[in-house]
Amino acid sequence: MDIEFKKSFKELTLSKDSLKIIEENGIDLKKIAVGEFSGRDSAAAIIKAFEDEDIDAVLPVLAFTGTDYGEKEIFYRNWNVINKKIKETHENKFLLPLHFIFEPKLWNALNGRFIAHTIQKYGYYTPCIGCHAYLRMIRIPLAKHLGKKIISGERILHDKDFKIDQFKETLETYYKICDEFDVELCLPVKDIEKGSEIKEIIGEPWEQGKNQYSCMFSGNYRDLDGKVIFEREKIVKILNEFIYPSSIEILKNGYKNNFNYIETVKKFL
Repeated sequence: MDIEFKKSFKELTLSKDSLKIIEENGIDLKKIAVGEFSGRDSAAAIIKAFEDEDIDAVLPVLAFTGTDYGEKEIFYRNWNVINKKIKETHENKFLLPLHFIFEPKLWNALNGRFIAHTIQKYGYYTPCIGCHAYLRMIRIPLAKHLGKKIISGERILHDKDFKIDQFKETLETYYKICDEFDVELCLPVKDIEKGSEIKEIIGEPWEQGKNQYSCMFSGNYRDLDGKVIFEREKIVKILNEFIYPSSIEILKNGYKNNFNYIETVKKFL
């Protein structure tokens, strides 16, 4: 089922199947976390999250960015893998049916419209930093109707590699965006370095980057040899001066029924 971002500020809209599971099992809405649903790490994070006694159910939400491509059926297969693991390890805990959400104009305002200006002002640009802010923002209104928790599979280290959107300062920024709206960004696998440990959590031989959508901007922040082009000072400046304040303002405006994303973002550039 698709969730409309703009409507999610005012109302909780879930599929009939989800509402039926919630009602028949007497699940408290405040014990339902929103799970970011994408690839292997998010699957492991959702499985780990069920260890929290305050979480009785997870609502898996797949957020499209507009740069994704692949086979949609992948995600239903992934849902089955996670659900099987949860049923094996927990009684009276539930993975709710898969939901989808997409707000292309919001993604464009944060990550597409002002690329040239951002490069000119900060001397650095990658869409990944703002994209991962978008992935949190788009789920915050929904999470507030439920248990005020978002489960994310972000990891600081990936064996001997790392991602530009998952180092300390970026994760702190995403956490602060959620916290501003009384939502907790939960990162159950943040400190797991080895991919082999992620596979153990899932219980499947799931390789990094497999069984998920691909991104048209994949590898955009790497040089010709695949090494990350990393300029911490410039990235932190972008986070503090642009990504964080514009994200907060966009969400505050959403609660006022104002969805003029471009004009909001321009204020911080």
